[in-house]
Amino acid sequence: MSQVTRALDYLKQGLTLARSPGLRAYVVVPMIFNVLVFGGLYYLSGQWIAGWISTATAGWAFDGGLSFLNGAIDFLVSAAVVLVWILLLGLLASVFTLGVQLIAAPFMGFLAEKVDVRATGRPLPEESIPAMTLRVFKRELRKTWYWLWRAVLILFVVLVIYFIPVVNVFASAVWFLWSGWLLGMQYIDYAADNRQVPFTEMLERLKTKRWLVLTFGSVILGLTMLPLVNLVIMPVAVIAGTLVWVHELSEDAPGD
Repeated sequence: MSQVTRALDYLKQGLTLARSPGLRAYVVVPMIFNVLVFGGLYYLSGQWIAGWISTATAGWAFDGGLSFLNGAIDFLVSAAVVLVWILLLGLLASVFTLGVQLIAAPFMGFLAEKVDVRATGRPLPEESIPAMTLRVFKRELRKTWYWLWRAVLILFVVLVIYFIPVVNVFASAVWFLWSGWLLGMQYIDYAADNRQVPFTEMLERLKTKRWLVLTFGSVILGLTMLPLVNLVIMPVAVIAGTLVWVHELSEDAPGD
């Protein structure tokens, strides 16, 4: 329970620090970028699909004795358009988050650096911006490969469990916990990568605080499932993940 409560406390600290003057710009800028890009994609996609539905159903009208059905048809078409907008919001919210994590990785690296230096008082290893950008991008690809093939195995296990009576109630929980672990790793690793800790070593350190990482990632996962909230949670999660690394998992972190 100690690790669980500490994970929640780091998230609260992350939210507080996100509003501080020195870090506010690193939170507001990606948030504005996310909202503008997400809003543009959502509007254009929704307009295109709604237009297609309207065009496809333009001739759906009855004459004569069946004309009384036209009102119901108009209602169903309008309901279909509204449903499309709702489903599109959820779909784009999920896909968009994954894309932004890869594109915004260098910017999130800068944010993690600011938090790390503020928390430890120690500068990070010197490197040029192009070198840092390349390093962060390669690290993101490494993490993607880490979870991609494992996700296939976990999905297979989940599908097997799903078809077993009684046990199948745990299928969703298995997938949720696995996804929570991945998100915990994702946001804690920004600080580890800034300190140039090898990926495999970072994973070994995460395993020493499994409940902390799992709780941290699962709460973030729950927040990313909320449309619009997931557009602003990323920088807060990076700040909190950096605090987790500095105070719990780095070489200088105190033990339990």
